[in-house]
Amino acid sequence: MNVMLTELLHFMSRPNIAVDLGTANTRIYSSLNGETTDNPSSINLVVRKTTPVSNEYFQYINNKISTKPLRRGVIVDLKNATILLKKLVNKNRKSLLSPMALATAPIGTTEKERDLLRKALMNAGTSHVAIIPESRAAAIGAGLDLALPQAQMLLDIGDGVTEMAVFRGGRILYHATVHLACSDLHRSVRSTILARHRVQLENASIEKLTHVISSMQNEQESNVGIFDVSGIDAVQGKRVHCCLNRKDVINALEPVLMKITVIIVNFLKKLPDKIYSEILESGITLTGGGACIAGMDSLIARRTNIKVRVALDPLHAVINGARLSLNYWIGKEDGWENFTWPKLTAFR
Repeated sequence: MNVMLTELLHFMSRPNIAVDLGTANTRIYSSLNGETTDNPSSINLVVRKTTPVSNEYFQYINNKISTKPLRRGVIVDLKNATILLKKLVNKNRKSLLSPMALATAPIGTTEKERDLLRKALMNAGTSHVAIIPESRAAAIGAGLDLALPQAQMLLDIGDGVTEMAVFRGGRILYHATVHLACSDLHRSVRSTILARHRVQLENASIEKLTHVISSMQNEQESNVGIFDVSGIDAVQGKRVHCCLNRKDVINALEPVLMKITVIIVNFLKKLPDKIYSEILESGITLTGGGACIAGMDSLIARRTNIKVRVALDPLHAVINGARLSLNYWIGKEDGWENFTWPKLTAFR
């Protein structure tokens, strides 16, 4: 009887969810089961085979053709964003009542862009939506004590957006959002390999190749080395193997890396001297997919002359911070009304 009563109360309880709707992946935490799900932020479009190409190539094309309702961290396709979220919200809904959602958005988003996120979640079946800055969630998830009187800097390199934020005394003092991130690194490598070898590489191979960043500090190591990878020949439509020179991969990555690091350096230069001195002491905390690329932290440290710390779980820093924020406000009187978008000082 007690078990049945518990299950009934569980079914009648209003769930609360935290949502990290990212360009590459969408992560949702449910307060009812305490679990986080992780799914690609895309909807596959199946294409029928009408031409005499190899089954391998056809399978590759089918895996590649998909619609992505987000671009550079914001919704560009409300209809498909709703379809994507509805499936995930229902998957995490184990109650009769519609869930209340705490979502995150890039700190540089406009009110109109946040309204699209709110509308997509409401259309997906949530009863209420509150939105907080993604950088704040990432900082909390990375373990930063935002209440400290000393300035701290977070650098989040995601799939489509790089964000920088300076925290002090519980507030975001300065921030910048840049539409240059991991997807640009991947795109540069992919187009270079396609142009040189006529080979389409899979995402996993592209991501693996970005780890050559770790060898960029050693000039001798960066000039030697061969990678043996497989992909689909763009002309023959079949799987082939090709040998890639490490230097070619580095040359493809370097222009994008240069742009990213120059932006970070310029952001730091614009900070007041006192804030900059405090960050020199506290360092930079790195989160997002960029933090998972071997050598990215040391590259940024070398080009900024500031120590860089990689968060313990950089890929899940945003959703972990959103989860902690959600659990903090659950049950508090007028808790949901406290989630208001702060007034922020942006560097252009």
